[in-house]
Amino acid sequence: MLQAVADPRDPRGKRFPIESMLLALLAGLLSGCAALRDVERESGRLGLGRCSGKISDTALTHLLMRLSDVDLLPLQVALVKDMRSRGQLQSEGLRLDWTAIDGKYETLDHHADGWAQKFEDKEKQSVYWRLGALRAVLISAPGRPALGQWTMGPAKTSETDPEKVKHTGEMTNVRPFIRWLREQYRNLTSNFTLDAGLWSRELFEQMDRDGLGLFGNIKENKPELHAEVARVLRTEQRQHGPSAESDWEPCRTGQIRRRLWRSLAVEGWNGWTNLRQVLVVEQTTRPRVKGPDEVELRYFGTNLPHATMSPKQLLQLVRRHWAIENDCNWSLDMVMDEDDGAWCTQGKSMLALGVLRMIAYNLLQWLRKRHVRVQHLRVPDTPMPWRELHELIFAVWVRIGNQLLKRLTPPAPA
Repeated sequence: MLQAVADPRDPRGKRFPIESMLLALLAGLLSGCAALRDVERESGRLGLGRCSGKISDTALTHLLMRLSDVDLLPLQVALVKDMRSRGQLQSEGLRLDWTAIDGKYETLDHHADGWAQKFEDKEKQSVYWRLGALRAVLISAPGRPALGQWTMGPAKTSETDPEKVKHTGEMTNVRPFIRWLREQYRNLTSNFTLDAGLWSRELFEQMDRDGLGLFGNIKENKPELHAEVARVLRTEQRQHGPSAESDWEPCRTGQIRRRLWRSLAVEGWNGWTNLRQVLVVEQTTRPRVKGPDEVELRYFGTNLPHATMSPKQLLQLVRRHWAIENDCNWSLDMVMDEDDGAWCTQGKSMLALGVLRMIAYNLLQWLRKRHVRVQHLRVPDTPMPWRELHELIFAVWVRIGNQLLKRLTPPAPA
């Protein structure tokens, strides 16, 4: 599959095949390497360099500076399709396949070849750049695999100075990103969950016309709709018991319970003919120490007909809605040091590394959620801790690295 990645380097002076270098980078991510110097050392242990030697961190940096996320996305798509063909993406607990989209930003000290937007902090009297991308995660599948990313680049303009170029925002990029996801994955990406800042009334109506499902968070950035939904659902809460309710579950601060009410009364209100049902989730947190319960209300709307999903499934979907942050982004930040420990920040390398991290995340998550479990004293069948999984992964890489390389790289010309 590594042959799907076009080599951006000049043919002259190449020391290592791109397949070996990509395999070294992925092996470094899978085994928890903190820097490219560590990847260099591990590539030597895996025999990925010439004459079973190592690949230098300088060569790896040189490649990353020339790769873009567009170069690597075909590899990620191919691996996700392979997971699908193996039956690893079947919807877990939900009747439909659901994809969550969210924005991710990296802070840099340069404009990343014009792809990062300039910001000024007047209080600190400093200048910085933000590199933004939308990411998609299949939250209905085990492991919550990442499907791809869409860079939020410069807006169309005649401006040539990268420090002055304006950039497109999240809402502007959602529609082309959904179109790209549909082109790659077809019916696997027919239903989407979006946070309040990512969808508009226009997008809602367009997706409904296209036959796509949308489940969106409703907040005060849509003040009239938010007020009406809150009014309708307050009445529903007063007059009826919850349609679905979770058990009390342990959380960081104590225990937590979620209850769901839904209503069809908003359909057609103020022209919202595609908003077929609205929901409120009441989240109650009971502190571990003595004190009052904390209650939070979250509102959602969807174009799904009433009978498409049961209240229990809708409550589960609300929880899965946050999986892109709690599973994918958290893992990339806290386990793979995406925010604070990037291997390379030169040029657009952060974009390429983002895709490589998502590929590694997909493989690691599938192992943690389905194949590598540990016996925990309180919670049976618990996923293996990340550090132990990294050690196990590297032990496997040492044993099968060369054999796997032969399978992933094309045969030498006769």
